Amino acid sequence: MSLLAVACFFCLAAAGHAQGTNSGTIRGRVTDPNGASVAGASVKVTDLGTESARDLTTNDNGEYEATTLQPGNYSVTIVAANFKTTVVNVAVSGSDVVRADARLEIGAQDATVTVTQEAGLIQSESPTIIGNLTTRQLLALPRDSRDIYQFLYLNPNITTSSGGEGFKFIGAQSYGASFSLDGQRSNGGIFGEATSSQPSLEAIEELTVLSNNFSAEYAGIANIRVVTKRGESKYHGSLFANNKNSALAAWSIGDKNDLNAFTPNPANPDFPKPYYNLNEDGGSISGPVPGSKKTFFLGSYERRWSLTPIRFSSSRRLPGQRLLNGDFSDLSNSTKPLVPAGVILTPAEIASNTVGGLGVRFITIPSRLLNPTTARFVNLYYPKSSLSAPVDSLGRLSSFAQNVNQRTVRDLVTARVDHDFSANDKFYAVYNFQDSSGPAGAVAGGAYPAFGLRENQQTNHTLSLTYTRIFSQSVVNELRGGFNRQKLYRHAPHTLREILTSIGFSAGEITAYGAVVGPAALDTFGQPELRITNLATLTNGGRSVDRRLDQELMTFGDTLTWIKGGHAFKFGADTVRNRATDGFTANRGNPRGRIEYTGSNMDPFARFLLGLPANAARYVQKLRGPLDASNWEHGFFVMDDWKVTPRVTLNLGLRYELITPFIEKNNLLVNFDPNFINPTNHRHGRFVVPSAAVIPLIDPAMVAYGVVTADEAGVSRGLINADKNNFAPRIGLAWRLSDSSVLRGGYGIFFPTSAAQGIRDAFGSTPFNQGRRTRTRAGLSLGGWPGGLTPAGQVPISGGSLDAASTVPSANLIPFDLQQPRIQQYNVTFEHELGWKTGIRVSYLGSRLHGLIGGIDLNLLPPSNVPYGTRDEDGNPCVPDDFNCVASDADIARLPFPELGTFLLSYGNFGSGRSHAMQIELNRRFAGGFTFNASYTLLDQKGSGFDTANSSLGGTAYNQFHPENDFATDAFVSRHRFVSYGAIELPFGKGRKFGKHSSSIVEGALGGWELSWNMFAKSGTGFTPFYDCGNCDPIFPGNIASDSLDAVGGFGNYLSYRPLSNGSVSPYGGAGGAFFNPGAFAVPTVGADLLDNPNVIRRNALTGPSTWGANLGIRKKFRITETARLEVGADFNNVFNHPLRAPIDPDAAFEFTHIGTFFLDVDAQGRILPITRVDPNPNFGRLIQSYRDEGIDNRRTIRLRLRFTF
Repeated sequence: MSLLAVACFFCLAAAGHAQGTNSGTIRGRVTDPNGASVAGASVKVTDLGTESARDLTTNDNGEYEATTLQPGNYSVTIVAANFKTTVVNVAVSGSDVVRADARLEIGAQDATVTVTQEAGLIQSESPTIIGNLTTRQLLALPRDSRDIYQFLYLNPNITTSSGGEGFKFIGAQSYGASFSLDGQRSNGGIFGEATSSQPSLEAIEELTVLSNNFSAEYAGIANIRVVTKRGESKYHGSLFANNKNSALAAWSIGDKNDLNAFTPNPANPDFPKPYYNLNEDGGSISGPVPGSKKTFFLGSYERRWSLTPIRFSSSRRLPGQRLLNGDFSDLSNSTKPLVPAGVILTPAEIASNTVGGLGVRFITIPSRLLNPTTARFVNLYYPKSSLSAPVDSLGRLSSFAQNVNQRTVRDLVTARVDHDFSANDKFYAVYNFQDSSGPAGAVAGGAYPAFGLRENQQTNHTLSLTYTRIFSQSVVNELRGGFNRQKLYRHAPHTLREILTSIGFSAGEITAYGAVVGPAALDTFGQPELRITNLATLTNGGRSVDRRLDQELMTFGDTLTWIKGGHAFKFGADTVRNRATDGFTANRGNPRGRIEYTGSNMDPFARFLLGLPANAARYVQKLRGPLDASNWEHGFFVMDDWKVTPRVTLNLGLRYELITPFIEKNNLLVNFDPNFINPTNHRHGRFVVPSAAVIPLIDPAMVAYGVVTADEAGVSRGLINADKNNFAPRIGLAWRLSDSSVLRGGYGIFFPTSAAQGIRDAFGSTPFNQGRRTRTRAGLSLGGWPGGLTPAGQVPISGGSLDAASTVPSANLIPFDLQQPRIQQYNVTFEHELGWKTGIRVSYLGSRLHGLIGGIDLNLLPPSNVPYGTRDEDGNPCVPDDFNCVASDADIARLPFPELGTFLLSYGNFGSGRSHAMQIELNRRFAGGFTFNASYTLLDQKGSGFDTANSSLGGTAYNQFHPENDFATDAFVSRHRFVSYGAIELPFGKGRKFGKHSSSIVEGALGGWELSWNMFAKSGTGFTPFYDCGNCDPIFPGNIASDSLDAVGGFGNYLSYRPLSNGSVSPYGGAGGAFFNPGAFAVPTVGADLLDNPNVIRRNALTGPSTWGANLGIRKKFRITETARLEVGADFNNVFNHPLRAPIDPDAAFEFTHIGTFFLDVDAQGRILPITRVDPNPNFGRLIQSYRDEGIDNRRTIRLRLRFTF
């Protein structure tokens, strides 16, 4: 009973999301020649790697079970009176249950019968869908990367999500899986994605994926487990060197397109050819610690260094050299810039520098008028070209391309020690270290290389500790603990102060600039954003321009196994403490300012060159620092694998999960309670903060609106309450129809793991860094650029008229009682051994998704025909092209929350989904020099939730008033998907089928060759066509009063609208080879039926192109000694150089699905007219790029390999 008390103690005292054990189980039944049970037989389970053994005895039913076994090869020796000794050789994979049944033969014990068990060929003991890759497969298969998680795409239940790098889980979303390394949780605390805690492939024993109906021991919607190798009783080692370079690679479609668009000129006579060089070197060694038979070690080291270019390019968006010089002579007279009011020209300048000598339009700006500060800006940061470079009608470069090299270095170190204190006490510790440094992407957008590349500095430390105590053959306890600490800092190469100094700002002018954006912003990395109409935006660098992203996880867990008769009970609990620091919040808005020049043709650029005031400027009112959030995940489970009969196993389990809300160290969080009504002024809603101490730090407008503390609002410090109802029953049945067939299935409820991204965006980002917008108006101008025509003391972000609309506070909200999404998984599977070392699995996999989280805008008005924002400040019908539309007081009063801004997003459990899949998998274990796996999945997965890839919040609803109307094909999934991989040792040479006795010369030429491959083929994924608006805000189609509408269902990164279906016209097969046909779509309506018109296109209504790719590996092995081998070879990634044309994520798909830009017009009564003006996107539906997908490159590349093992 004391052991049960211990189990109960762990269930009550520990907390956590179970990482679960990595250990496997050997289970078997011993019978005599007639099939009768043999009780009391002695069973010895020996680890062939370390020669340690465990002694067991069969029970009354002839059954035995050895639990908590490390992955590896084992022998099971069975001794019984009057029977021959039987030895069963079996391989164990982590988290797996392997059967090793034995039918004894009558005879003397000194006679031995040896049986080799095909372990894992079929799964006969549980309903779980398990995928496993061994160290042999990991090292042999020709993947494009040695990163372990890139091998996940070989699993039939994991496909690509956003950007070709993320993971979409079939029957679920792209977030919420649990990753672990040797039992230590390796999910990051921000997005729940895997951290960089991954060992070298040299140190990995196996990669295991539990993807449907796994036991109550494990957490997440899928479970990905990496296990490192152990040292064994003999020494083993490896050395390797790989190289991949551009000389052996084909050109990508993007490179070819850039080459076709490139025109040589004196400044750029040669096209910047794509260049890269990647090297990977390292090795490993393992074995017994000298002088000890009970202590074993493994060590590995790997270094990757690469030189890869970042391609900067632009088409017709950068000023040519003449424009940079202030020379507009290449422009037609009607598009030459106007001479701004207040700029006084001499008679000579009027005669020679203006069109027709009229002093109205510039031909060239007199050099004396060019502002010295903007001149330095242009000289330092704008790309240079020659005066003869081809330009368009506005003087912009027809094409621009430049490579900037980035050199990155990554080091991986793994150290593992296993020690047996006794036969019943075993311990191991694993430490992994990663250090990575180098540039990581453009700082100021893809057109401005002079600003440089973001610098990336990252380290990761992971420690995993496991202690196993065998109390008896029926009671075993495993105790786990460890940490995972990752630090990452990305930043631009220069601070704002350095940028301003470089273009000539004096110390006083820098101080004046800091007085607007805040003095602290001056020493942050990054630059102001500069927007000039008709030119490429010089961006502020985004959220990662100065961003620390540190993630720490600490885990503790315990699993007690108790075998009693036909029952194998497990009791356990795990805890995970997440902590995350993220500078994403500090970079919201424009913390270093944004300067906007608007107008037509090159008028805005001319005013910039003159150093005149901008039309508008933006900055942040109060800067906040990085988010510093933490929470706890608790998981408790009890389960029973009940052998109802020798052939029927019933798997019963119950899991309880408790995830505490994230709290912020400095309490810098703000929620909004929309249900509160102020009894005094009847105002709806109030802001909620963790404590009164944070009130002075939030926007004054929020305080004026109404703010209370969490205690006063009746909510936790994390501003939402813990969901305490997460009970997850799991049940499964495995019925062995015969020794070679099994029918199994199960049902379970699963919950995603936690991520701080939800509270970071809604509570920690949106309510802070509240923006302010100032504008140049009559009598109240913004400042100009220092020097030239600008009066002393001015800077371009100072002065101006404050836009009252910009002072309205922005906020998001999450209901206090938000629930965890709940996923029901179920499957029915038939497996059969076909012979030839091959098994087949046929499965039905189903899932139901409930309470998926998505957003709606509480300040978005239902579409109507009542005008909103269609008049100017004087009450006259506005001209949207002039951006003079304003929302009147009467308009604003119609909003549910008139004192708050748009994007009042509320995230709740409104999404649902379901998935049905038929899956067939063939699997051949390595035997006779051959292994392969092939799987086919037929999938129907739909939902009304929006999978935005790694986002625990989900996306925003397009029709929030009827979100169920968007129940449609889920993101990133294909109807058909085929995956295959394998390796074959060619049957030539010594010891092979052909040439067994060949000479050394023949052996050297023909022997030792191995081919390997992996490939995928899948049908197209879903795409949503859309229009964007060129002159909206605050005027919108449908008079909805909000710019949060997003046709694709993301986070409102761009205001967009879905088209109407244009009758019976096919949406496929456009002109000129376009995949989609723009003629199949009509512009959206502008009135009450904007969202409810029956012809509105649904999300993912279009199916993109199918795609496929294949990798091929060729290796030649040379035997140096009996145990030493030298291997040379090459991996051909995308061996057929097949273009993978299907875009992967919304950013890549923008041009592909963007039909065009429409413009609104208003009639004399202030009503929006039907849309007639559209600027079509010529690239809509055109497949003009190739993308990396499922670990296969976008063009053929070759990796040379050299490897030595002993």
